[in-house]
Amino acid sequence: MDDDELSALIRDHASQHAASSRLRSAIRARIAVEAAARPPAELAPGPARTRRPWWTLLRSFGWGSGLAGFAAGTALTLLVLPQLPALTTLAGGPMDADLVADHVHSLAEGPLIEVASTDRHTVKPWFQGKLDYAPPVLNLADDGFPLTGGRIDHLRGQATAVLVFEHRKHVLNLFIWPASRVEAESRLQRRGFNIVHWSDGSMQYWAVSDMDAGEIEHFGQAWRDQRSHL
Repeated sequence: MDDDELSALIRDHASQHAASSRLRSAIRARIAVEAAARPPAELAPGPARTRRPWWTLLRSFGWGSGLAGFAAGTALTLLVLPQLPALTTLAGGPMDADLVADHVHSLAEGPLIEVASTDRHTVKPWFQGKLDYAPPVLNLADDGFPLTGGRIDHLRGQATAVLVFEHRKHVLNLFIWPASRVEAESRLQRRGFNIVHWSDGSMQYWAVSDMDAGEIEHFGQAWRDQRSHL
């Protein structure tokens, strides 16, 4: 079945429903998140590009024949549409772009925090049974970065621990997942957000915030200093 035939099949048999105001708001927020994660070069004016139909994207993942059969027997609704941007964003590209997008999403749509506490002995046990690893949890209040809580996000299909800190009204998201080697701190910036990344051989860490570069670097150093004493 070619693209035209599949398009006609979906047009003739798919049910259509008016999008609710909540759905329209979610789509607008997703567009804003996508724009925040997009490299500046993609935003520069240039010749128009031909967009592939979304079902050809699914076909590239090996789902083409299955989708054709599904479309023939099952009505598709607009409720599946908000899931498509996440598929295209997280399928590839630099990790820092995904993390900035997730950082913006947590601030714009939430949830920013799923377990709210400054007590590391409350936040750390909350992750039990929700992840297949145990992320370290520290409170850096003495260094000016109080812990406010944590959550679990899904990055590239993987459940990921996120700790949330505050510093002079700035929010910092610290993404943590397992690593097998030590990596020195590296510093990045994407669309005005500062990012520091390092690995201690057990876990790797990505801190994302709009705070100044010197401040987020201070956070990374404070984390490593306190972690070395545990």
